[in-house]
This record gives sequence, C-alpha cells and structure tokens, in this order.
Amino acid sequence: MKDFIAKFTRGKFSILFLILFVALLYTVLNNGVMPLVMSIVKSDAFFEKEAEEEQLGKIENKTPRIGYALSHCKDAVKYEGDLSDAAQFLDEKSEAWALGNRHYIIRSTVRIVDQEKGQVDRLFACKVRMIADNEADPNSWSILGVDFNEPSN
Repeated sequence: MKDFIAKFTRGKFSILFLILFVALLYTVLNNGVMPLVMSIVKSDAFFEKEAEEEQLGKIENKTPRIGYALSHCKDAVKYEGDLSDAAQFLDEKSEAWALGNRHYIIRSTVRIVDQEKGQVDRLFACKVRMIADNEADPNSWSILGVDFNEPSN
C-alpha cells in the first residue's frame, strides 16, 4: 500500500488528475444522471392508474356495484362456508368499504340453523375486486378472501 501511495504522489500531475477526475464525476452525476433519474421518478411509469375516482372508506348508500359485490360475496360464502340452502343472508345488516382501485370489503350476516342452538347469526367479511368494467358479469369480480366470525346470539 505504501508503494502505491509513493508512486501516486511521485508524479507531478497525479493529484491534479485525481481532483479533476472527481470533479468530472460529480458534474456528470449532477448534470446528467440525476436529472434523468428524477424525470423517471416523477413520471407515471411506476404508478398504477386508477380506473375511476371513488370515495374511499365506508359506503353509506348502497350502489348497484355494492349490490353485485354483496351477491358475489354471498356465493363465495355459500361455497367456502359449506352453508345449507336454508341459510338466510341478512342484506339489511350489510356494510361496505371502498379501499380504492376497485377493491371492496363487504361485511354482512348470515342466519344459519344450529342443531343445538337453533337459529344463529354469523358474521362474515369478504374482500372483492372488480377486474372488468361490467359489474353485472360474475367474471368481472375476483374474490380475494372470505372470513367467518364465531356464531353469536
């Protein structure tokens, strides 16, 4: 290492070339590379465009889209929860939240018949995403998850 430093400092212009090289690198970085990086970062290249603007959070008034989302959730609950045909979905107790980018959480109640307790209300939640433009088409919806709470009285 001492030999390298000795050779480096021995030349007349070595330190001057080092300083010029560092200054050149700094100038190229500030005037060439960084503006290019900043223009790419400011562009929309990395952002998913939202299909439409919608209010995020709890949805107070039931829209047709939420009605379709609820019906697809009910189908998923019937399938995943192994519910009988006698199960009643209480749509008036349903709630919906918009998460943005056509993602929704639907929470509602299903009334099932328990052998020991009789009729039992059971809460469920479902996360859905609308993946196409036709909200009435079942293929336009994707069920991302279904969850049941324990039966309550």
